[in-house]
Amino acid sequence: MLKSTTAVTYELDDIASGTDELARITKENLTFARNGFGLLFCDSDVDHDKFVSELARKLGVPIVGYSATAMFCDSEGLCDTAAILTTVASDDVNFSIATSDPLTGDNIAAQIASTYSRARESLEGEPKLVLVFPPYLLGIMLDIYPRELERASGGLPVFGGLPAHDDVRGSTAVYCGDSAASDRMTLVLLSGNVKPVMTVKNSLGVLANLKRTVTGSKDNVIYKVGDDSFVEFLKRFGLDVEKLANPDEKTTSFATYPLLIEKTGEENPDGIPVVRTLHGVNLEEGSGTAVGEVPEGCVISVGILLPKDIEKSSSDSVQDLLEKMAAGESEGYRYSTVFAISCVARYYVMAPRNTLEADVLRRKLPRELSMSGYYSFGEVCPTSVRQGKAMNAAHNESLVLLAL
Repeated sequence: MLKSTTAVTYELDDIASGTDELARITKENLTFARNGFGLLFCDSDVDHDKFVSELARKLGVPIVGYSATAMFCDSEGLCDTAAILTTVASDDVNFSIATSDPLTGDNIAAQIASTYSRARESLEGEPKLVLVFPPYLLGIMLDIYPRELERASGGLPVFGGLPAHDDVRGSTAVYCGDSAASDRMTLVLLSGNVKPVMTVKNSLGVLANLKRTVTGSKDNVIYKVGDDSFVEFLKRFGLDVEKLANPDEKTTSFATYPLLIEKTGEENPDGIPVVRTLHGVNLEEGSGTAVGEVPEGCVISVGILLPKDIEKSSSDSVQDLLEKMAAGESEGYRYSTVFAISCVARYYVMAPRNTLEADVLRRKLPRELSMSGYYSFGEVCPTSVRQGKAMNAAHNESLVLLAL
């Protein structure tokens, strides 16, 4: 069985004191077992490398995780300018951790494959879950991680997300065992007595009942939709594209009006749409850039994300997770830990009710579960698992949940 405990500190300026507090609380509330690791979500304005190395040394377990814009947990709710550590330990669940070399657009696929291979070689038993901690690098889209890990693992479920940082301060970082990096990926493989269940739910309004096929795109740049340029397509919804192109306005505007992408064929056998946040529009070229791939041939529409949608999708996600947990518990398994990753766009849209999502999770999840999460620049979670094969996907503006 997997046991866990969560500790919080607001002492980030004095790293010795902050890591002392996290280590002390963890040791007071968790009996360490044969295997374990710590999952850390930490404010972006900190010396990440020093914080992680100090914490790993004091706890004696590897530390993985991310920098974050904001975090949340079962005991504190929404946390800003803090560090949240969930430490897991087990005698019958095995963990294997591996970190890549620095990633580039040229070596990304090979590094994903080789890092998975190293993690697999050192894992006892057959893997059941891949936790992925990729860096936030311009030019490398989040989609490549679930796609390549699905290929390397033969269809294992993949769960994770991108690190985040505050708009005006801080830096993104991935935590790699006993250090931190801005350009490396860390993987954690799990085997043994573990039955992971995951869920992703979106609740979006549709701005207008207008869907079109993408007829011109490359990676995450959209050029043509039907017979229109992408900018002309947005204008059909009544959107002020000049405002969208304004750097001072685009963050809130793009978060509020995400793209709904319906992939076809083998890429999406479930027919479940994924959400893509717009990153920018080029008025002269008529194109737009999304945070994630938008392939030619997919069907695209424009949604609207409001606080009530976030509240509903959070509630729906928890309900779906609880139903999946109940199926596992009917066979004698007991869940102890929930990890949550939500998109930072949802955090912006909720303002000033930024605690809304964390409040839903705390209210609906059983009190005996340890829950922690953070706001990310992108999420990875299967849309479904069928006959032992996961349909892994990258998401934007979504809440993804994992129970162990």
